[in-house]
Amino acid sequence: MKRTVAVVVVAICLVMVSSYGNNRPSPFKMAKVYVADEAGGSISVIDLRDSLKTTAIDLTNSAGSKFLPHNVQSAPNGKSVWVTAEDNNNINQLIIIDPNTDTIRERVTLGKDLHLAHVVLDDESKNAFVTAEQTNKVIQVDATTYRVVRKFNLGTEHAPHGLRYSQGKLYVANTAAKSMSVINVADGKVTDIPLGGMAVQTAVSRDGQFIFITLYDTKEVIKYSLKSELITRIPLPVTARGPIQLYATPDSKLLYIADQGKIMDRPTSNQVFVVGIADAKVLNTIKVGNMAHGVVVDKDGLRVYVTNTMDNTVSVIDVATQKAIYTVPVGKEPNGISYWFKTGGMP
Repeated sequence: MKRTVAVVVVAICLVMVSSYGNNRPSPFKMAKVYVADEAGGSISVIDLRDSLKTTAIDLTNSAGSKFLPHNVQSAPNGKSVWVTAEDNNNINQLIIIDPNTDTIRERVTLGKDLHLAHVVLDDESKNAFVTAEQTNKVIQVDATTYRVVRKFNLGTEHAPHGLRYSQGKLYVANTAAKSMSVINVADGKVTDIPLGGMAVQTAVSRDGQFIFITLYDTKEVIKYSLKSELITRIPLPVTARGPIQLYATPDSKLLYIADQGKIMDRPTSNQVFVVGIADAKVLNTIKVGNMAHGVVVDKDGLRVYVTNTMDNTVSVIDVATQKAIYTVPVGKEPNGISYWFKTGGMP
């Protein structure tokens, strides 16, 4: 009996090693990838010093209420990780994690029936900003006191979802209004830019020149010039089923777009599109897992991490070869994803 068990254990180990293959990267410096397991009620933590090691942070509160996370975001200063989550009673919380211990530091209850979507922080990690889809607002929270500072009203039937912060402004994707709201944080002024499609998420080039927005229904990516305010439409390949999240490399040369599908009765997708930022053209299509959703690039621009919601995995793409080199098992139905390193986090 013991011999049989030993054989089974060895077989399992061989399967795990073969799934990573010879492409498994050499040990990294202290860095992690945080993944929001929406159906699992947890945050998966991939330790990049040993990518076979994945732990989970249970978001259930002391009263036994299970909170389901949608989005996760590392603070730029590396001192906290922020999660948007909702329980079965539609209570919405921001949950703050200490990345040094991977334990919950604080819970900020923002209300009921808000449907919190995404959260970002300003460059100094002084304030967090979170979209509340059902109330058409962006909520600002002090990152030190955890108190609500103010609420930005975007207008009726906007349904804000993804957002990013850059140079004192928030760029918010509105699914219902089919627009991008630009919020000047200093004075609270909101400007709406019509896009002609269901805007899901925004991305910012690190050189501060462009904002990118995914349009799910029209299967496009918008390239918005911050200098000229001109809009360039980037049509995705005919195989596209509906883009969701997107992220630019630190050198502002490439843009990675997770093509999810499923919404609007579309088939799910296993594609990530690569766009050249300079000429606004699709350069490559990379196959990942089923229902690609979240995407983030590491601080050195070497690896891209993509959540595969239906496979309960994260695909790792090598930027140099433009191929998915291995996958990491995570929690149930992963969505949002964020990259953390010892002294900071990717915005």
